[in-house]
Amino acid sequence: MPLPRFSLINYLVLLILISCLVLVILDRTSLMPPLRSLTTLLYTWTILLGAFALLLGVVNVLLVHVQRIQSGQIGWPYSLALVATLVAVFVAGLLQPDGVRGSMLEWIFDSLIAPGQAMLFALTAFFMAAAAFRWLRIGRVGGAWMLAGALAILLIQMPAANSALSPAWSQLANWTLSGPIMAIMRGALLGSGLALLISGVRFLLSRNAA
Repeated sequence: MPLPRFSLINYLVLLILISCLVLVILDRTSLMPPLRSLTTLLYTWTILLGAFALLLGVVNVLLVHVQRIQSGQIGWPYSLALVATLVAVFVAGLLQPDGVRGSMLEWIFDSLIAPGQAMLFALTAFFMAAAAFRWLRIGRVGGAWMLAGALAILLIQMPAANSALSPAWSQLANWTLSGPIMAIMRGALLGSGLALLISGVRFLLSRNAA
């Protein structure tokens, strides 16, 4: 009995994600130097996919909030402020001869965007603490290993513990962060980017067919 089409696409996306993960891990361990050109190409694709996804996201946010303003939904003044800010920053970037390096955009970044980012990053610490309390529990399956690994990396990275331990432990922690963990993160990002591309193409094709 043949598998449904949706299941086959899911398996294909999972295969792409795992393949990217394995390639990045092999490249980070320096076991296969010829893979460097392939992983560099994958990194370039990831940057392009990210830029394209960001552009689509901006357009989607603009359309959604314009529709909220036109229909007069609850909170439409906030949507108006968002659209006005987006258009103002975009026009300022176009009018400045230096583009993103113009004085006006640098002032907007230093005075508005950077403080907002700092606020969001500060809130992220509380969300991460809540998530760790929820999931990093010894009673959960694999929770003990995750908790032990997180605490080990945290303690080794602290200045007091780093000075008290032998240099071998610090080197091991740095290698773990820059090697396997970074490889897993990049592989997941690459696989997710390609998976999103396939899902987007499939969505567009199904809509056109309908």
